[in-house]
Formats: sequence, structure tokens, C-alpha cells
Amino acid sequence: MYPRLKYFFLFFTVLALNAQKSQTSNIATALEKYGLTEQRIISENDTVVYYLKAYTTKPDKLVVFIQGTDPFPIFFNHRSNGELTPTKTFNSDYRLLDSTYAYAIVAKPGLSGIFQKEGFTVPKKYHDKNYREYRVAQIDASIDDILENHMVSPKKVVVYGHSEGAQIASSLALKNEHITHLGFWSGNVLNNFYEFALFERIAALKGQQNDSTAHENIMGLLGWYQSIITNPNSTEMDNWGFTNKRWSSYEEAPLNNLLKIDIPIYTLFATLDESTPIETAYLLPVQFLQKRKNNLSFNLCMGCDHSYQKKNANGMESQWEDEFKKFISWTDL
Repeated sequence: MYPRLKYFFLFFTVLALNAQKSQTSNIATALEKYGLTEQRIISENDTVVYYLKAYTTKPDKLVVFIQGTDPFPIFFNHRSNGELTPTKTFNSDYRLLDSTYAYAIVAKPGLSGIFQKEGFTVPKKYHDKNYREYRVAQIDASIDDILENHMVSPKKVVVYGHSEGAQIASSLALKNEHITHLGFWSGNVLNNFYEFALFERIAALKGQQNDSTAHENIMGLLGWYQSIITNPNSTEMDNWGFTNKRWSSYEEAPLNNLLKIDIPIYTLFATLDESTPIETAYLLPVQFLQKRKNNLSFNLCMGCDHSYQKKNANGMESQWEDEFKKFISWTDL
């Protein structure tokens, strides 16, 4: 039995969505609506699909976004009044960039194209290949393909990832030598299971549970962790909709990778994040100072949740666009 995790990832409820790729899907309609093109890298054993901002003149700068943990395709079809309307599952950051920028997002395994939202089920290929090494390889190949075929004299290659995507980005920056700037947005800094345990202790300190319950839950976490490392390559799904292979691939603390990187790093954390504890985020500037490294920009979204939503008098307001603008301005410094 897994422990009760009060502050786990935001998206568990969406895993209850169910279904198959729509037979009436029209990816061309979605691409035209959002000003994107679909690109494929076909090899003997695999096909990597990425979506690129449409251009008329080849740009000389590239921005690549890496999605977090949600098992979503790039596009959904939503049925409304008997008609299918395409929607996208990522923010419109690319619309904030001028024509000198290429912008790309790489589809997760098994999730390229467009899916019917009503009755969506996550395909088996996603579960089989949803682990860090595979996603790093996908995006690494996509960057090389874009630089070779869609750009002229590249001046800057910016990669930023959010949540799980931040962990992937920290590994990717050590692999792809073309990357010039790294954005690490709301990724966990330490081992996932330590941070889950930290949330349990925080809940006890806030009086939301007693010490005994917190300890019991943490011991359950350790038992869960043990079961993963005992069978690290299993692709059977657990109660959270993930596989041991996925969990074990993120076992290394991202802090260790970040300290090995010498290009400029822009970190962004949210002070009211319910998925990534802000308490461990401060380890980054401390460790960079200890290692005498000066390539870290440490930034906070004050009063924001994991998705950079901030409460105001009218409800929740997204700060994502403002944060992205700050990030891109930083890459020009």
C-alpha cells in the first residue's frame, strides 16, 4: 500500500481520463490554428516527432520547451456542438518570440498527433518509453535536426523545462553541446522520495497530521522506493500511473547534474508550490556558492503555485507569460 501523499503531483486525477486516438482527428487543422509544423525524425527502430513554430525565413535562435509529468499529447480534439475543435496542451510562449526565433516542443512517446479528449487513454508506448534517458535522447535528436535543417548560423539555443521537464533539461544540457542557456523551472532539486518525505514532515509541522502519521507515511515511502530499486526496469504501472522504469530513471538528484553544467542556468521556483518544496530550492544557490560557481540565476515566483498561478481579488491569475518574458530577457544579457 502506498502512503498518503498530500502534496504530490497535480495531475493524478487526469489519469482517470480514458480512450483511443480519434479516427476523425485532423492534425492539419490544429497545426494551422496554432501556427506550427510537424516534423519527424525516422530511424530504423523509432520515430521522433516534434512541433516547430512555422517560419518564412530561417531563424538564428532556438527555444525548446520540455513538458512536465502530465501524460498529455501535444493536441487534443474537443467535441463541442457536434464539431471537433483542436486545443493544445502547452502555453503560447512561442507567440511571444519574434521571427528570429525558432520554437519547438517534442511529443512524448506515443503521444504525437491529435487525440480525442473525451475518453482519452494513455497509450502503452508512453508507459514503455516514458523514462528520462529516452526523453533526453528524443529532444537531443530534435535539437540537432532543427539546427541542421531549420536554422541558419545559430546564435543561441535555449532549453527550458518545467517540473519533470526541468530534470530532463538538466540531463540534456550535459549531453547536447549546442545548448547555450538552460531554464530549470520548478523541478525537484533532490531525490523525489526525499522531497515526498519532506512534505510529510511539513504537514506535521503545520498540524495537518501528527508525528506518528508522518513517520508511518515516510516509512511507507521508503518501502515503495525499495520496491522500485529491486525491480527498476519494470514497465508495469503503479497506483500513480507510472512505472518503476520511469521512477528509477529520475533517481539521481538533479542538483548533481546542475553543478556539472557551465553554461548559464536560470532557475525558477514558486513559493506556494505543492509539488516541488521551496525549502530544497535554496540548496541550489548555497551549493553553487560552495562550489565557487557563478553561472546560476536563482528566481522565485512569489505567492505562486506549481503552474505559476497567483491568487488575487478575482481568483487565480497566471504569471507564466511574465515569467517567460523575464527568462528570455535574461538570455540576452
